[in-house]
Amino acid sequence: MAVLLLSGLMTGATAGSAFAGPVRTRIVSLNLCTDELLLELADPSHILGLSPLATDCAESVRCEIAETYPVQRPDGENLVVTHPDVVLDGTWHRPTVPLVTNALHVPFVQLPSIASLADIPTQIRTVAHAIGEDTRGDNMIRAFADRLESLHPTHPDQILTATVIGANLAGEEGGLISDLLKRAGFRLSASERPDGTIALETLIAHPPDLLVTGMISEGASLAEDVVHHPALRDRFTGAHFLALPGRLTMCGTPDTLDALTALIAAHDRLTGTEPSP
Repeated sequence: MAVLLLSGLMTGATAGSAFAGPVRTRIVSLNLCTDELLLELADPSHILGLSPLATDCAESVRCEIAETYPVQRPDGENLVVTHPDVVLDGTWHRPTVPLVTNALHVPFVQLPSIASLADIPTQIRTVAHAIGEDTRGDNMIRAFADRLESLHPTHPDQILTATVIGANLAGEEGGLISDLLKRAGFRLSASERPDGTIALETLIAHPPDLLVTGMISEGASLAEDVVHHPALRDRFTGAHFLALPGRLTMCGTPDTLDALTALIAAHDRLTGTEPSP
């Protein structure tokens, strides 16, 4: 069956080049995260189609660029029409997709979700190798590593507390947001709930140093409605509040470092090393 799960594909930034495959010229992406990496790595003329979320600026960091490409439904039926030479998707997909790629003998590359910034080079390498653009992938990985190396709070020894609420910001230990907070000089506030959330009353009575909200679009979910509660607005002001665009943490791409940059700036403001905006 032509299904490739390449999450463990090599570890060195230059390792992929030694095993470079053919450059794919008819590429279809059915997942937002593969959309974003594909737009950075592939020749524009080689992209046959992107997922519907690619053009949603609330969720996609490459929405403006994506508007110039065809968008197709993420199902197997469309693949019969376009007949790509490689299909990129996440690990959650419609059952018809692997059935069609298998019947057409087309490589089907699935990109798993990430748990930390350390997973992003693997994500880049997976997509780059799948489309035959290993050199571009290596260059992107080096640029990502260089930028990550330069990002750190002014006073990393001052560990502050933070709580995250809102869409796409799961506050559990071990996830992407937890890794971002740790690198920025924060630790997650303890939760008394099994799902990792914190009651509104607890936030008000025992406030963390920083409240981080992840907004996708106003009113899109109950999680986002909480962000607009008057009690939170009154309690967390100035340097104690940070609104992160949800699209920065939707996927693991070099743009995720923009979220880290914002968190570091928040830490520096709270420790008195950067003026409040």
